[in-house]
Amino acid sequence: MTMTYKRILTLIGEGQAKVGHVFKLYSIPEECKRCRLYNICIARLKVGRKYRVVEVRRVNLPRPDKCLLTGENLVPVVVEELPVVVALPYQSNLIEGVVVTYTVVDSQCQDRLCTKYGEEKCTVQPGVKLKILNILGSETCNGRKYLIVRCVPLD
Repeated sequence: MTMTYKRILTLIGEGQAKVGHVFKLYSIPEECKRCRLYNICIARLKVGRKYRVVEVRRVNLPRPDKCLLTGENLVPVVVEELPVVVALPYQSNLIEGVVVTYTVVDSQCQDRLCTKYGEEKCTVQPGVKLKILNILGSETCNGRKYLIVRCVPLD
């Protein structure tokens, strides 16, 4: 069974507008914040999250809009936000399908554990609700036990 994740209509440059292309939003540059298309483009995405292009919507405009940052023609696409890996303080009730609120107990441990499981660091903000998809493992750091989980942020 294939799971469908949150889908978002946004704009990206022609070079990235290919079904299956995965990208990560590292930051929002100042050029983007000044663009008249900001609210229908990058403002819809979350910093630190990965996205996969699932649909390209070709629009034949006489003069397509260009990205202020890259100079590329902008193309409307539908992206889905991909799951993230986080380290949660161990609780016996953490199982697949449960929704929890993300809290940070020890950010250095949590970032180190996320890195060990393929993330650059834990990119979810405290207070965000997460739906646990699966448990990847358990680890101990600074005397505290953590569960490493793949989850979908519900923000």
